[in-house]
Amino acid sequence: MFQPGTILHGVIVGAFRSNGTSFEAWCKANGVNTSVARSATYGQAGGEVGSALLERIIEAAGREMVEMGYAHRMKREADRFNRVRRAG
Repeated sequence: MFQPGTILHGVIVGAFRSNGTSFEAWCKANGVNTSVARSATYGQAGGEVGSALLERIIEAAGREMVEMGYAHRMKREADRFNRVRRAG
């Protein structure tokens, strides 16, 4: 459902913040290197290990919150794309 990248990472970070914590705090509490976790959210670690880590991160951030935030951001991006396309 999710395309790893900037949008997904931003939504995950926002979901952690809305829960009163942070992406970095979750990484530290779970013994996960922040750079490795960031690579998973950006899709740079897309193998089995990276995909499993991404799932753990999404669950910890709150899957429902991530789904809603991601859908909202993707709709905004699609609307922006359509505006640019019509103008150009």
